[in-house]
Amino acid sequence: MRLSPECIPCILEVRRRELEILEMDEAEASKVMIEVTKYMSELLSEDVNVTKLASQVYRKFKELTLEDPYFYVRERVLSKFPEIRELALKAIEGLKGYRRFCEAVKLSLLGNSFDYGVAEFSPPRLELIGELMNSVHVEKDQTLQLYEAVKASKAVFLLDNVEELPFDYVLLSELKRLGCRVTVIAKSGTFQNDATIIDARQVGLQELVDRLIESGTDGSSVFVDEISDEAKRELTTSNVIIAKGMAHYEYLSETPLKSKTFFLLRAKCRVVARELGVSVGSYVVVRGS
Repeated sequence: MRLSPECIPCILEVRRRELEILEMDEAEASKVMIEVTKYMSELLSEDVNVTKLASQVYRKFKELTLEDPYFYVRERVLSKFPEIRELALKAIEGLKGYRRFCEAVKLSLLGNSFDYGVAEFSPPRLELIGELMNSVHVEKDQTLQLYEAVKASKAVFLLDNVEELPFDYVLLSELKRLGCRVTVIAKSGTFQNDATIIDARQVGLQELVDRLIESGTDGSSVFVDEISDEAKRELTTSNVIIAKGMAHYEYLSETPLKSKTFFLLRAKCRVVARELGVSVGSYVVVRGS
């Protein structure tokens, strides 16, 4: 997805908010923002991919601050993983077949609402999972096509934010229930609050799925010029790719892999919503065309 005018201040605003999170004093924060803005201006062009740009800018930000500015978010979320996972599993208790799968997809989509990497984000209250699920309106919904595609198939699941892991656990469990051979790909390094291979192992995803591997990069998506040969092989030999979140959409929707990719996300900004033809804040389950 190409850069839109709104993307430029949005990327910078997320960086500014991260400095606030890190409680950096104003003088130091100003220095960091000046350096980040200068660096970003050197990368700007009309045809730059927006999420690749965001990844490059974030790498610069890490050089100037910390390797993981979201370490406190990561620690808190991972400590609550068992509790949230049980709440999520309870939400589909007693359901069967396609209805159970639909609710698992809705849970996974709901998880995509928990995103500290989006400007002006405020987290929903976890204790209201049941009520929140009822509010999930999938504006573009190809869940049935996904359901049919994954049966006894080989799928790659691309993780997004660490906050989504308990919810994704439920959907991954349902994929296995349908006889799907699942490879989960997590990031090798930190990009914002995205789940890393360390996070995924900490919550035991390797015990649930067939394979858990790392991408070989800290990029926001599976950039083919950066990922490992192992990750490339899994992506190219899979029947289905399930890609969580906006960054994967922003990148994969421009690649040949889009034809077998189902994008599961909440359109949290006007640019992505416009690309998808949906309203801001809506959820989508859509296959790339």
